[in-house]
Amino acid sequence: MQAYRHIDPAVLFQATGHDLEMFRALSQTYLDTAPAMFARVEQAVHSGATQAIVHGCHTLRGTVALLGASALVARLAELEQLVRHQGVAAPDWLAETAALLGAVEQEVCRSMLDYTGAQA
Repeated sequence: MQAYRHIDPAVLFQATGHDLEMFRALSQTYLDTAPAMFARVEQAVHSGATQAIVHGCHTLRGTVALLGASALVARLAELEQLVRHQGVAAPDWLAETAALLGAVEQEVCRSMLDYTGAQA
């Protein structure tokens, strides 16, 4: 099986009490909700709504943490702190984060198909 670079399926598997059905259901919930969550962050960044950026990053960060997506968690925390202290986001932040989010989503899809917990 190909290694995971952007998520650690064992984190979610552990959180579900080693329940593969729940693992897959929570993975699907992530896939169903994460794009809209990120879209709200994008909209907030474009409009300069600092509170909405902080809230959106915080919410999405909690969701991706459950997947063991440590690089995406760190990136969202970085923006959250940047906006809290400086009130702005770096111009390239959205595109880079969208690419990372896409990589996470691909691995979540793959994990739903081939993760059995035996890898943990």
